[in-house]
Amino acid sequence: MMEQDHLFWVALTAFRPFGPVRLSRLAKRFPTMERAFNASALELTEAGIEPHVASRFLQERIHIDPEALMRECSVQGVQVVTIKDEIYPTLLKEIYDPPAVLFIRGTLPDPSRKHLAVVGSRKASQYGLRVTERLIEPAARAGVVIVSGLAYGIDAHAHDAALRAQGCTIAVLGSGVDQQSIYPSAHRALASRILAEGGALISEFPLGTPPLKQNFPFRNRIIAGLCHGTLVIEATVKSGTLITARSATDSNREVYAVPGPIDSPLSEGPNELIKNGATPVTDVRDLFGIESVPEPTPTYQPTNAEETLIYSRLSHIPTHLDELVRSTQLPTPAVMSTLTLMEMKGAIKNEGGQFYTRHT
Repeated sequence: MMEQDHLFWVALTAFRPFGPVRLSRLAKRFPTMERAFNASALELTEAGIEPHVASRFLQERIHIDPEALMRECSVQGVQVVTIKDEIYPTLLKEIYDPPAVLFIRGTLPDPSRKHLAVVGSRKASQYGLRVTERLIEPAARAGVVIVSGLAYGIDAHAHDAALRAQGCTIAVLGSGVDQQSIYPSAHRALASRILAEGGALISEFPLGTPPLKQNFPFRNRIIAGLCHGTLVIEATVKSGTLITARSATDSNREVYAVPGPIDSPLSEGPNELIKNGATPVTDVRDLFGIESVPEPTPTYQPTNAEETLIYSRLSHIPTHLDELVRSTQLPTPAVMSTLTLMEMKGAIKNEGGQFYTRHT
């Protein structure tokens, strides 16, 4: 496809009512999207665009500058990929309503690598966060591309786990991929890490699109559509996470779920999925039959007796400050100051609420 026509794919996405279905109709009817952009109301309706939508587009297109929009993509380092381009992800093209245009910052990984969508609650429990680390770090080390939505909770933890394992991760957004539109704003630094480590940010929404609530169900189908399988870690039964799982099922992709305590609302979603045929996951080998890659030798070594003692009491299961004081029999101020120093060294992680885990 000629680069020139990309101008008009981008210009047409700037008119919000032109989603994937209507853009597909235009692409089938017109030889180029430049012709579609400049079409008459009659030509648009003949292409399957509703008369009132066609009329509104003619009123608004005089304010759309295709060249300016494409220049902005270039300035922001955003690649425009249309469904007619060879590099458009093959798996995504197979879903019911694939995005007509993708806005991409970063680099798409080799499509032959296994891609795993990881989704879950924004208000994840300590159990959910521990499970995410336990499954995603070895999966990423084994070469699996981790795909999630950059949201609070499980999503961000999955991206972070992949990065700590020096793996590749993709964030799919419900907003524009430009730095100012990334949501939540607290995760812009995480987005920058994803890009710095060779990953990508992807959206079907034009630059400058705010994180509107209605965008996220559309975002979820892309997360599932990019992947060979979807892993649900924690979710309530009415969670948007289950929309992603349903999208995976509708596209004939694997659905995996982590079982959880039967008295936890966050376990209701994955436990229900398992009842309905999802593959239960208790070990990384349950995901695509992954063979674990040994963890690298920890680089951290305690430098004094206090660090040695405290480090020996920590694991990947959160331990409270009071328990550390009790088990080490060290004064509370000494434990707190040592924990702070160890956290600065990257050896441990403050999980909040005075709970600590090993980070290496």
